[in-house]
Amino acid sequence: MQPPAQTRVFASLLDDVRESRPPQARQGTADPAFYTDERWFQAEQRKLFADTPLVVGHVSMLPNSGDHIVHDHSGKPILLVRGKDQKIRAFLNVCRHRGVRLSNADKVENRTTFVCPYHNWIYDLDGSLHKIPLKDECFDELDKDCLGLTELPLTILEGLILVSGTPTGSAALPNGMAELKEDFRAFGLAEHTFFRQSVTTKDANWKLIIEAFLDGYHVVRLHRKTVGPLFLDCVAKSERKGDNIISVVARQEFSDALSLPEQDWDLRHHASCAFFLYPNTTLIVHPDYISYLTLFPQSASKTVCVHGCLIPEPPQDEKAAAHWERAYSIIENGVFQAEDLFVCEQAQIGMRSGANEKLLFGTYESSIIDFHQILAEQLGPYQAQSG
Repeated sequence: MQPPAQTRVFASLLDDVRESRPPQARQGTADPAFYTDERWFQAEQRKLFADTPLVVGHVSMLPNSGDHIVHDHSGKPILLVRGKDQKIRAFLNVCRHRGVRLSNADKVENRTTFVCPYHNWIYDLDGSLHKIPLKDECFDELDKDCLGLTELPLTILEGLILVSGTPTGSAALPNGMAELKEDFRAFGLAEHTFFRQSVTTKDANWKLIIEAFLDGYHVVRLHRKTVGPLFLDCVAKSERKGDNIISVVARQEFSDALSLPEQDWDLRHHASCAFFLYPNTTLIVHPDYISYLTLFPQSASKTVCVHGCLIPEPPQDEKAAAHWERAYSIIENGVFQAEDLFVCEQAQIGMRSGANEKLLFGTYESSIIDFHQILAEQLGPYQAQSG
């Protein structure tokens, strides 16, 4: 049985350091219009996002029967709910009578049924239509069994909930994602529990944000006042897995692993592992918790960013809760918002300026080249709109 993919990448990085092997010299360019072209953005929406299962949360967000949350960021009104049978389902958050929203829960709430506020049609947690007021008088020939909520394709991968916003879409995981199951098991992803989540809108193209988390060149520079000192400079390696990318970035403790047998490697201690999950999610494994950043493009220059924190177990007391609040705040406010997302917004301003005919990607940014290749396989090479 092969070890998880991130272990193989880590082992290869160790060999590179032992043998003083330079990184593979891959360089590339991109047209700045790749990040500003609304025509291209519409093509991305159709071909990358419309039918693809997207990460919308973690099963631990909905621990009890009746727990539910609304998710609108993909452009579709999605209702996630745990039923009486403990199964998590996804529906369009739309009454089958006159199309009114059934819930506006911007955080987890609990109900035994969903009641439309307009005419009080009542739906059970499994989506079935339970009651129509004055049915015999108003809809004497209507078969309410045919008017349950519209269910959406849903799949769960080691605790991650992925939903397609199209009823006719597929629940099948994107190419290569199922093969990451052992990686996620190695980090106990399914056993983690939801702690906190932020939703912010940034004036940046979604691809610029994905690229920020595929770029090992910036870590000790951009993050010099926060997490940068924890890492070695440009000691990193990545590997494409289907339409996904696995990255391993060496922490300061990396050299300790050079003399250790494989069974003593600690990929949370000796390195940080990150996973780009096609098409719009980055999963980052920190020493003691896991972050996910899922991007929902609104236009070529505007993106909703959902950053969630998954911790090993629910806080047992106020001291533990305060610890996780501090840990989350460091990444959310100090690293993501003030550094990574800030420079993405600054870069977006530069995209339309005309200063650069081409953007440059160097050897330590080669994961971005893989990302662009994945997109090109789905959409074709980018071609600027003429005229």
